[in-house]
Amino acid sequence: MTKPAHFYDIESAKQLFGLLQATARNFSSSRGKSTKDLLFLVFGLTHLREWIAPGYDPKNPPISPEERFFQDIFGLDEFNILRGLCNRSKHMSADVEATGALYGAKIDDWPDVDAVTNFDRGAPLAYFVDGRDVEEVIPVVIKFYEDNWFNKARSGSE
Repeated sequence: MTKPAHFYDIESAKQLFGLLQATARNFSSSRGKSTKDLLFLVFGLTHLREWIAPGYDPKNPPISPEERFFQDIFGLDEFNILRGLCNRSKHMSADVEATGALYGAKIDDWPDVDAVTNFDRGAPLAYFVDGRDVEEVIPVVIKFYEDNWFNKARSGSE
């Protein structure tokens, strides 16, 4: 059994996944999109695999179910889109993907005033990467985690 990752009061991959699911629901239901929620979703869904298989070096062949899951998620195109965004944001790289946002939310739709970086544009309505709406990508990755890890019978490894 692997030792669970801890981050203050988040004591397991399953707890982190629950926070990511709740954030994704809020993000999806909000007309004006929050960049901080998007950033949390991109970072969280990209690195959740490391909470599932802490300390695993992907250069080594997978032995445990955790390590196999860690490797399997790389076969999902949508995961790799989020991973590219995560790496881009982490390294401030401008040449990884084509990204953009659609603006125009009315002030009543803003997630909060502090989240709006440009008052002339308002809050974003949608985010895109390589022509795809990020809101179409996130649920696919969440479903992969659900179907291939969290909804499977796991004893003590979550």
